[in-house]
Amino acid sequence: MRKTNQTGYIMRHRGWWVLRYRERIGVGGELKTVQRARRLAPIDAAHKTRASVRELAKPLLEPLNKGTVSPLTITTLGDFSERVYFPFVKEHKRPSTLRGYKQMWTDYLKRRCEAEWLREVRTSHVQQWLEVIAKEDRLSKTTLRHIKHLLSGMFRYAAQQDYFDCTRANPVTPAAIPASAPNGSEGRAYSLEEVSWMLGVLSDPAATIIATAAYTGLRLGELRGLTWEAYAPARDEDTLGLLHVTRSVWRGFVGDPKTEKSKAPVPVIPQLAERLAAYRKTCGNPSTGPIFANTLGRPLDLEWLYRTQMKGVLKKAGIVWAGWHAFRRGLASNLNRLGVDDSIIQSILRHSTVATTQTHYIKTARPDAVAAMRQLSEALKCSDCAPDENPKTRLVVQ
Repeated sequence: MRKTNQTGYIMRHRGWWVLRYRERIGVGGELKTVQRARRLAPIDAAHKTRASVRELAKPLLEPLNKGTVSPLTITTLGDFSERVYFPFVKEHKRPSTLRGYKQMWTDYLKRRCEAEWLREVRTSHVQQWLEVIAKEDRLSKTTLRHIKHLLSGMFRYAAQQDYFDCTRANPVTPAAIPASAPNGSEGRAYSLEEVSWMLGVLSDPAATIIATAAYTGLRLGELRGLTWEAYAPARDEDTLGLLHVTRSVWRGFVGDPKTEKSKAPVPVIPQLAERLAAYRKTCGNPSTGPIFANTLGRPLDLEWLYRTQMKGVLKKAGIVWAGWHAFRRGLASNLNRLGVDDSIIQSILRHSTVATTQTHYIKTARPDAVAAMRQLSEALKCSDCAPDENPKTRLVVQ
């Protein structure tokens, strides 16, 4: 049967010229024919008649009549995300990443954009979504960046799978985070003094876990994933032991560390080595299995440990808990206070770039800032006392 070309039907609707046409689409992986309507132009002096807007309809009808796009790849953003994108993330990303993506989609995006036709999304649409989310949900710039990152990944994968025209730029990239959104709060970093305070009031296994977190900078999942067979104690007094990061455990899911760089071994300082040796002895000197295990021999749930054994003790001691990740930020900040080069700190934390370490992990502590300003004050005093022979070299602050 010979295929007929669609010419569509142009009609007036609420001050606009609107094109109505039929389109074969894919919903749930099945072909369906739907009636579509697209605005062409407002009814004004330049567009008084149907003939005046007929040329505007041609770009919309041409792909349909030529059959250049597979009907199965013409779908809504909601159908694509649930049927194509999230299964892809489940297969290739970490379980925690999938959970975070789905939560953002459900909480902020789904009700606002699931009905939008994927191929027709423009930057203006994305910008509007971000502004509405910022206004109605009162989210910080940090959270909005995460949402934008999710959307950008969706459209990048859609282009790779021919659900979005790959000749077009990703519509999410030019969208801006609304300036009216508040800045996200900076994550805290535990100081060496706070770590010492915690170790003084907590008992094992909490104390050894905190020492490990504070002196290695391991992520929460990496702490849970540590095994005795991956720990190599120091051979002699001139060497350091190593913790080989071979896996990460999140909510019962055992997987690889976050990145390839994250698999690098982490040095174990003598103070931590002593704690691990003592803790190992209390556990019966195991040679295999999780270093921090529950009564069933499985990786210990550290959030449960905090709620049941640490929270009350820390509160009673007046210690403010800022979460497990604050130990990782703390190690970066404490090493920085000691004058360690940022690139070395990057290596210890196993970050992909030094910019990540500098931007998100090294926190200038208030005592350091005060000491620096006092140093400046002393330098100024010395400068004021010096002979004023050469004004250009009067103030030299090292």
